[in-house]
Amino acid sequence: MVILTAIDRDPGCKGVVETAHDLATGMDMEMVVLHVIPEDGNEEAAREEISEMVRSVVGDLDDVDLRIVPEQTRRDLPTGRTANHILQVAEEIDPDYIVIGSRKRTGLGKILLGSVSKLILANANVPVVTVEQKRKAEA
Repeated sequence: MVILTAIDRDPGCKGVVETAHDLATGMDMEMVVLHVIPEDGNEEAAREEISEMVRSVVGDLDDVDLRIVPEQTRRDLPTGRTANHILQVAEEIDPDYIVIGSRKRTGLGKILLGSVSKLILANANVPVVTVEQKRKAEA
């Protein structure tokens, strides 16, 4: 059994990792942490930053499958590239749950389509757990 946890580099994702880790531990599941970097992004820097963030929550990375995936521009993707990369990994590993962060939006932001979390919620074939990302990481 697997939990796929998709995070970005925002320090507010610590709560997402913590929720996923609690679920994985409580249900004796494997935890896969996924981060999609921009095509022109520094993969090594992203790996270090994401590793440190996850390590600060779970301790060590021995029981975590950390995946850093470079985003690729593809014309055949019907929705946002990042969301599709997450959904593609989900299709490959067949998780039991997906855990993602969601930023609180107000007014027009709630109406506009395009947020990664909305696209994952609308297109995932498994239950999705959303965790509110705090604007600033809590100490």
